[in-house]
Amino acid sequence: MMSGVLDLSGRRYLVTGAASGIGRAASLLLAECGAELILLDMNEDGLKEVAQECNGKVFPLAADLTDISSLKEKIKSTVSESGKLNGFVHCAGIPYISPLNAVNEAKAEKLYRINTYAAIELAKICSSKTVYSGDNGSIVLISSVYGLVGSAANVVYAMSKGAVIAITKSLAVELAAKGIRVNCIAPGFVKTNMMGGISGSFDAEYNARLEHLHPLGLGTAEDVANAILFMLSDMGRWVTGSVLSVDGGFTAQ
Repeated sequence: MMSGVLDLSGRRYLVTGAASGIGRAASLLLAECGAELILLDMNEDGLKEVAQECNGKVFPLAADLTDISSLKEKIKSTVSESGKLNGFVHCAGIPYISPLNAVNEAKAEKLYRINTYAAIELAKICSSKTVYSGDNGSIVLISSVYGLVGSAANVVYAMSKGAVIAITKSLAVELAAKGIRVNCIAPGFVKTNMMGGISGSFDAEYNARLEHLHPLGLGTAEDVANAILFMLSDMGRWVTGSVLSVDGGFTAQ
């Protein structure tokens, strides 16, 4: 367990998308730093595996982020067992690569509900008196480099991630009165199962160009988890409404 300003002992957080990728890496790191966690994902088997790997007290919660009424009750019920939360990290998300003329409304709606609108509902739930502990409040949302720069055949995904940045800034102002900081991380391409699914759709030449877009090379989920830890910890106590690019230099060009 880490000590000093990175010690999260006595704090509790909800992590969405906890069964894989950035959510998994964040869960393992936060638990290592002493935090108690509610691990939320639809993948029950993956949740069990992460819960077993975490050092510390964790509460797996299988839930659908698009089922708002059920989500609210499940979180409140788990909090009654785990204790009130200091905040949450919204890592859950789905990709959608499609040229404009092939965009599907139903797919776009589903992506928006998971990647974007869920952040608003989670903020509403986790800032309520029945869920929020009342101190050391911190929320971290995950955007993307494509919330900051353009990309062909990515309009729906970019919409969802650009909106996350706007949500971050508005919530930071609104929730400051409750002592809750709200920040956002915009990762570049990191080596996760989602990334593997995307890169698997393209040839080796395209994947090489994609890696070349990152001056420091592709990152890992742990690189993003480190930034999440900073935002939740006392090291980030005067940071709110910010967007931190963790992208190996992708947006520096």
